[in-house]
Amino acid sequence: MEKLSSAVKLLLVLLLVIMGWAFYAWVTQLSSGLGVTGMNKPVLWGLYIVSFVFCIGISAGGIAVASLCHLAGIEKYKPISRITELVAIISLIIAMAAILLDLGRPDRLLNIFIYPQLTSPLTWDVVVINIYLVLCLVLLWADLTGKHNIARTFAYISIPVFVLVHSITAWIFGLMKSQPGWHTTILAPLFIISALVSGLALVILALIFARKFLGIGIEYETIISLGGYFKILLPLLFYFLFSELITIGYAQVPEHFAILKEIFTGKFAWVFWLDIIAGIVLPFLLLLSSAGRTVGGLGTISFLCFIGVFAERVNIILPSFYHTLLPYSSSYSPTWVEWSLLAGLSAFGLFLFIISTRIIPLKVKK
Repeated sequence: MEKLSSAVKLLLVLLLVIMGWAFYAWVTQLSSGLGVTGMNKPVLWGLYIVSFVFCIGISAGGIAVASLCHLAGIEKYKPISRITELVAIISLIIAMAAILLDLGRPDRLLNIFIYPQLTSPLTWDVVVINIYLVLCLVLLWADLTGKHNIARTFAYISIPVFVLVHSITAWIFGLMKSQPGWHTTILAPLFIISALVSGLALVILALIFARKFLGIGIEYETIISLGGYFKILLPLLFYFLFSELITIGYAQVPEHFAILKEIFTGKFAWVFWLDIIAGIVLPFLLLLSSAGRTVGGLGTISFLCFIGVFAERVNIILPSFYHTLLPYSSSYSPTWVEWSLLAGLSAFGLFLFIISTRIIPLKVKK
């Protein structure tokens, strides 16, 4: 394995600086309380929960691609299976960290284990995410040790668990009938398809980064072939979004329709159109052009899809808080603490990925 270049070493130093600043922001939040964030009544969830839902989603890409190797027997994806499994594991770790950031008292996370409410989707989510993480770790271990039968078995198990993880995460929102904009049956399928889009995008970006900067020999043809799955996933994502929006718009149930107008023409309109235009339409058009057959073009497509799904998560979670049944409303603007911790989460994920490539033999021989 090649030594890290000076540019990557400098990047590691920069990531450590960002993580150090994020740690300071977290200490500030712990000592002063969640009042240092932009969250308030009734906007009780902000960037931390958006990041949690988003990171849970991007773990899907790693498992999906690994399954193409272990279950579908697609040999050209065998050399990248370990990297995709690592992407899934790191995404889940970041998602768990985001939950800790959202808690003013992180020690109270223990209460969900000491006093579990078995009828609560929050309890279901904690259980199934931990199961999912264990499955991903075992899958990577089996891949590293050459235990292909075990890897195949756990790949089978990981598929329904993957569906369950994203469904339960969606049900945290969808089962709240008192919260306008969330109570919808299509939310779970929408979470699954958008998770596959963002997850595949991150896998492609990780593969390009690993080849270009970390000296991991990955064939460009393999990366480009992965981009072909966007041709299926992006239209499906657009269909699910359209189905949700037309149902709300046609029925015009007042509380739900108010949120739809907020998304289309209100405070969150720029986020919505960023999602639709930059996150779905533009990537799909680029995919059909010559850009979709180059690594640089595919990297751009993946980045746009990645940002688009994050914007979608923002529009699913935040606008609902702006139209509650309470006799007052509020707004939400993330503070420097939240932006710092979001940057810290991102830096931590990239740092883990780079360090892992130095420890774990990620290149698999055909």
